[in-house]
Amino acid sequence: MGILEKLTVSHKIVLVLSALTLMLGLANLARAILAAQTSMYLPDLPTTVSLRYLAVMGGLWAGAFAISTVGLALFRKWGRRCTLAIVTLYQIHAWVNRILFATSEYVRQTLARDVVLTLIFLLIFWIPLNLDRVKETFGKGAEEGR
Repeated sequence: MGILEKLTVSHKIVLVLSALTLMLGLANLARAILAAQTSMYLPDLPTTVSLRYLAVMGGLWAGAFAISTVGLALFRKWGRRCTLAIVTLYQIHAWVNRILFATSEYVRQTLARDVVLTLIFLLIFWIPLNLDRVKETFGKGAEEGR
């Protein structure tokens, strides 16, 4: 516990967000692997979205969240900006997929809930990463690329 006691609240917030981005990356990696396996074993499975598309996008998002995790965990200024861009683009991508590919009645019924969850997801990252004290944790060394 000695290391955690030395960290400021701002550092702890960044590390929690880093852990969250790591979990999102791992979830997307799992999605990519599952979609790839399903496409190999059930190539004729009828879906509204290609399983290859899901596998590729899961892999890309896993990579993006991995980059974000590293940037946050190392307290790099680019990590903060990168994370804000990635989580925003991730949600935009999810909504584009929903609009283009969703066909069930359930999707229409859960629209309000999903809008609220999207906003909460974005606020979890945008609010803390834009607090002045948290921005300061990324420091001058991050500006120099250190």
